Amino acid sequence: MNPALAKDPTALRVNLTAPTTAVRIGPFSFDGLKALLGVDLAEVLSPLMVAPKFQRSIPGGFIDVFPLAIPDGEGLSIPVKLLGGVGFWNMRGVLVLQVPPAAVDLVRAQLVTEIAAGEAAGPRHADNGAGGTVTEFAVRLRPGMRKAIPMGNFGELGVEAA
Repeated sequence: MNPALAKDPTALRVNLTAPTTAVRIGPFSFDGLKALLGVDLAEVLSPLMVAPKFQRSIPGGFIDVFPLAIPDGEGLSIPVKLLGGVGFWNMRGVLVLQVPPAAVDLVRAQLVTEIAAGEAAGPRHADNGAGGTVTEFAVRLRPGMRKAIPMGNFGELGVEAA
């Protein structure tokens, strides 16, 4: 966790929402998202987190919420096995989302109003820096803005302007 980022006036404040995929049975646990990514998401996000991860209920389950502050020019990209990668970065106050090519239609559907209004741009194909392909969308966040891709019984993957 990095509380110093909370004071950075150029940092984008967002809540990243992700499915809660950890299953615990007695002393054993399995985290499907960790298995997919190859690493615990909280560990990857910790340098950008300004508060601890928490859970929130949504219809049909729970999601993990990661409060982040993304400094100008910074972000992160996570290679995802067999899919390409996911990531985000702050480009002078605009949030750039990196999604696997398979998710382009889902993300475009979430941003159709913003793209039409000129508040978002994309898709644009790019390299994720690890030899994989991603598609980028740029979004100018508005206070209270929330965009999420539903993932059935697993919850959602989304971003909220904080």
